[in-house]
Amino acid sequence: MGLKIKWTKRAEKSFDGIVENIEENWSEKSAKKFVQKTNKVLNLISENPRMFQESKQKGIRRGLITKQTSVYYKVFKNIIRLITFWDNRRNPKNLKL
Repeated sequence: MGLKIKWTKRAEKSFDGIVENIEENWSEKSAKKFVQKTNKVLNLISENPRMFQESKQKGIRRGLITKQTSVYYKVFKNIIRLITFWDNRRNPKNLKL
C-alpha cells in the first residue's frame, strides 16, 4: 500500500476549476475522463512518490496528468501533499509554489 495523499485547499480549488473548465468548454464526459486520469496518476504517485521529476523548486515534484495539466506535490515521510494543479498552457512565471 502506498503513501496517503493529502489535498491542500489550493489543490482542491485548482482541481475543481480545471474540471469545471473542461465541463463548460468540452463536455461532462471529458471531465469524467480527466478525473479518471488524475486518479490513475495519483495512485502511481502514492505507490512510487519519486517517479516524477523534481521541479525547479527543490523538494516539489511535477506529475503530468495530460499534456495540458500537471499536479505539483511534495513527498514527506508518511504522506504526499498535493500543492496545486496547473494548466501547462499558462505562463509558468505565474506559478507560485
